[in-house]
Amino acid sequence: MINNLAYTVIAAGQKISVRLIKKDDVKLLVDLFYHLSANTKWLRFHALAQNFSQEQVWQQANAIANFDEQKQAAVVATIGEEHGQEELVGVAHFVKAQIEDTEAESAIVIRDDFQRRGVGKHLLRLLGDLARQQGITHLTGWVMPENIYLLRLLKQLDIKFESETQYGVIRVRSNIVGRFF
Repeated sequence: MINNLAYTVIAAGQKISVRLIKKDDVKLLVDLFYHLSANTKWLRFHALAQNFSQEQVWQQANAIANFDEQKQAAVVATIGEEHGQEELVGVAHFVKAQIEDTEAESAIVIRDDFQRRGVGKHLLRLLGDLARQQGITHLTGWVMPENIYLLRLLKQLDIKFESETQYGVIRVRSNIVGRFF
């Protein structure tokens, strides 16, 4: 895996750094969670978000930042690092169940004030690159039908996906072989 991948983009006139997650990003992940609106939490975490204890939030943040590099990867978008006040405005990650798997479950969340500003596109592109480097051919995810912005983003990136609805949630599956979305 690439260990020092980082670049800067301008989204809606603001400098945003996109990089691999670091082990010491746990607190930044927790802060990101608490800066998400109730609606964004619901769209990302579904009904589970309403019941997350503070301990569970810290456990999940720790699991994302301190992962098994053979089965997982995560990328973040940050602001403010040039002023010493780095904040996460988005995170995307994938997880394979087994090291040899060629399919991984993926997820993305963008802080409300940075949604629809291009941040998600950059994170998904980088995540796709990392997934292909790990031999992943398909990314899957669970999307609430009301999450029209994520579904629109997938279409804007020309990501072809299969979908099926189970228990009121859409399961999307995309073949990423040879894709540069």
